[in-house]
This record gives sequence, C-alpha cells and structure tokens, in this order.
Amino acid sequence: MSLAEVKASIAGMSVEERLEVAALIAHLNRAEDPGYQEELARRMSAMDSGRKTGATALKKLHDGLAAQGR
Repeated sequence: MSLAEVKASIAGMSVEERLEVAALIAHLNRAEDPGYQEELARRMSAMDSGRKTGATALKKLHDGLAAQGR
C-alpha cells in the first residue's frame, strides 16, 4: 500500500478510527525511546506494588473531565 493510499484510507475513517490510528502512530514513534521505556517500566512497577487507581476514582475523574467537555 502506498503512502497516498494510506492517506486516502485515513481520510475516509471516522473520527474515532482516526484517533485510534493517531494513538498507534504515537506509540510506534516512542516505542524504541529508552526514556519512554523507562517511564513505562516505572509505572508498571508502581502498579505492581499496589499503586493503582480504583474504579470509583476513575469514574470521578471521567465525570469531571466530561463536565469540562474533555
């Protein structure tokens, strides 16, 4: 598939699909960055040691962001 075909395909996608493609591209662009890998490892270690956000806190955060239109 050529770059022009990829661009045309993306242009025909829904907003949700384009956001998913953008997230994939962002991930691929940083996947080999040592600093990014260190940060992911740090976060996973924190989660493994019990530092997690529960469903209630996540819902509160989501509701607050939704109220702000974000």
